[in-house]
Amino acid sequence: MWIDAIIMPREEPTPYRPPLRPNRARVHEKALLEGNQFRNAVLDYLRSQELMDAVRWVSEPGSLPMVTLCCQQQVLDRLQQAPQFEAGRSLALSLIP
Repeated sequence: MWIDAIIMPREEPTPYRPPLRPNRARVHEKALLEGNQFRNAVLDYLRSQELMDAVRWVSEPGSLPMVTLCCQQQVLDRLQQAPQFEAGRSLALSLIP
């Protein structure tokens, strides 16, 4: 059965620091780079664990370090065990009664 899974980097909480009015273009550029690097890290992990045959599609990188996969349950199980990722199943939503 194919499921949709969402993967994000595992992070430790950091103390709040108010931002210093950064340049928005630079912030966006940095976010795009971070999103692309995270997607590559997820794909590298899937390839190294030989899980790509159990993945139907992978979302394109965006401005958030987050990847959505359509995959088999075994892929989600392995991603949940990996210390560098937070992974979970996305909620199916049916809009047709």
